Amino acid sequence: MQIKLIADNLKELAFTDQLPNSLNEYLVPGATSVSASGSFGHVLFQQIQSNGIFIRLQHFVLNRASTFTMMEFEPLLKLRFHLINHIQYHMEGLGNLVFYEQGYNLLYIPFQNNRLYFQNAGVYFSIDIHFPVYVLSQKLPPLVLMNEFQKKVLHQQPAMLVPVNQVASRSLLTHVHQLIQSGKRSTASLHSRSLTLLNLCLENISEHPVWEPVTLSMQEAQAIFLARTKMEENLKQEWTIKELTQLTGLNDYKLKTGFQQLYHSSPADYLRDIRMEKAWQLLSGKRYSVSQVAEEVGYTNLSAFSKAFKKYYHITARERSKEHNE
Repeated sequence: MQIKLIADNLKELAFTDQLPNSLNEYLVPGATSVSASGSFGHVLFQQIQSNGIFIRLQHFVLNRASTFTMMEFEPLLKLRFHLINHIQYHMEGLGNLVFYEQGYNLLYIPFQNNRLYFQNAGVYFSIDIHFPVYVLSQKLPPLVLMNEFQKKVLHQQPAMLVPVNQVASRSLLTHVHQLIQSGKRSTASLHSRSLTLLNLCLENISEHPVWEPVTLSMQEAQAIFLARTKMEENLKQEWTIKELTQLTGLNDYKLKTGFQQLYHSSPADYLRDIRMEKAWQLLSGKRYSVSQVAEEVGYTNLSAFSKAFKKYYHITARERSKEHNE
């Protein structure tokens, strides 16, 4: 990988393909992996490549606040998804940018000399899908914003497709995670899925654009992230607004508007979504009965779970349990 990373002590990090065991849980089948370690924790870069398109997965597993300078050596057209936690970049020519969790944008960066700011210890995860510039001349969904973006790319000027980072929907995130797993499939599948995802993003921006920037402070966003993480770790708990405000230190208004800005969802709807997604996964492969899955995702009443699952997916939980492994 043609990349250089300089830590906040001004020391260039030495990457190795001999990875520490603590990073095993983040590895993706079929990807080339390198890591670097220091007093800050660990950095893991993984890459999957096919026919001029490559996907880079970037994990920063940090035990303290940290700053890095990232340098790459060729112009890049990238579709960036930031999936876990929140990060602040300073990109030459674009200024200070915050990528909140589940945010995405299409970027063109002719010269790579970015500063990355991590305000807290924790895990940070982003995915960059790198496309050759000629992709912009192919048949893509019509988008007025693309005209100005293409002009800047043509003149090798830094560019963002949308001035405000967009929020990835649940369906869009599903496509992202499917793409991550395509590294163990054919290169043709990787190429096709990457272009499909680009088209879906452009369609989503065209139909449901986000124009208002997030008004949360980074500390408030971190509190919302904490609430989201605790909900995912404890699906059996009936999370109330009162419990979440006590957990985060935010008032009702900040909590609800924070979830809406970061995830386009209320806390209750977000809990329902992650419960249903977990149930869908557990029902695959016949390892668990429907009643076991219902209990695992927080339903004490089997009938209530069955009705909720049917309403969400338009098939019954028993029908799902009979399907083959995906």
